[in-house]
Amino acid sequence: MVKTDLDKKAVDNIIKNYVDNKYPNKVKNYHKALLEKKNKLINDVSDITFIHNELMWQDSTINTKLKLNSLEFKRYCKKLDFANRKDWRVPQLSELMTLVDYTKTNSAALDKIKNINSSKYWTSSLSALEEYKYWFVDFQYGETGISSKLKKYNIRCVRDISQIEGEY
Repeated sequence: MVKTDLDKKAVDNIIKNYVDNKYPNKVKNYHKALLEKKNKLINDVSDITFIHNELMWQDSTINTKLKLNSLEFKRYCKKLDFANRKDWRVPQLSELMTLVDYTKTNSAALDKIKNINSSKYWTSSLSALEEYKYWFVDFQYGETGISSKLKKYNIRCVRDISQIEGEY
């Protein structure tokens, strides 16, 4: 066995550069095909999800009907099997706030959201000032606040979009 100072990543880069230079059209076509596959997969679930700020958001009628407390909403998103994905989570306050359109009221949500109430939606962000309280976003006027973890509000789960080509 030959010893080298190169780590696995360096070797992978050498191989990638060699293939890119020797077969530029094949590599380009391969990456194009993977991107098309990824876009098709996303389009296949676009009636029940939407993409915003590199995140995929759950968007179904359950988002207007289901009201949970903090013990329930964490489990709900963690166990969610939706749009052929199982890596859903509760959004952070900063993430959920990106869905607010501050030029609107009653519902202050972005137009791309099909299923939303003009009401409060939980986030996973804990209050730094008051123990056992979580932040929420109220989509009636786009306001935020904190509330007891026992209150029942709507929930909208989110997942990170894969950065791996061909996956979503």
